[in-house]
This record gives sequence, C-alpha cells and structure tokens, in this order.
Amino acid sequence: MAKRPPNDQGEVTTPTDFPAVVPRDLHPTTDIRFVIHELGKLTSQVVRLIEDVDSHGKKIGEVKDAINFVKGALWVLGAVVVVGGSILSLILSGKISVTFH
Repeated sequence: MAKRPPNDQGEVTTPTDFPAVVPRDLHPTTDIRFVIHELGKLTSQVVRLIEDVDSHGKKIGEVKDAINFVKGALWVLGAVVVVGGSILSLILSGKISVTFH
C-alpha cells in the first residue's frame, strides 16, 4: 500500500482504506476493436480457404478431363485393333481375296 506523506509530527502512516477509483481494464479482449480486428483476420483466412478449394477443384477437373480423354483414346484404339484383326484374319483364312496389281 502507498504511504501517506508525513503529518505535522513527521510521522509516516499507512492508509487504512482503499482508493475509490474505477479499476483499469486488464483484459484487452473486451475491447470491441480487438474483436473486430480478429474477425477481419478470420474472414480473410476463410476467403483464402475458399480460393484454395476452388483452385483444387479446377485441378481435379483437369485431371478428370485428361483421364476421360485417355479412356476414349483406348476405346478407339481397341475398336481399330478389333476391326483390323478381323479383316486380317478373314484375309489369312482365304475368305477374302486381295490382289495387288
């Protein structure tokens, strides 16, 4: 506790009562500016997260398109091999004759 200045006899005494003032705010989290600042940071992080998810979705879409292209090419290649093999087997079996002039 704070001591009072010396009285008339030069004695220093300790006060017996506490000061009647409003205590200062010890917790800055109660300040609305702090809350608004934290909400702003959270909002920017959520926006960044949404952008990241969108970019990953686009990348996954590109991979899906590439896979579908390869699957289509394999189906076409398979059909060409089957048709070519069938024609070749007919030629080799003698059911179709091919003459070159």
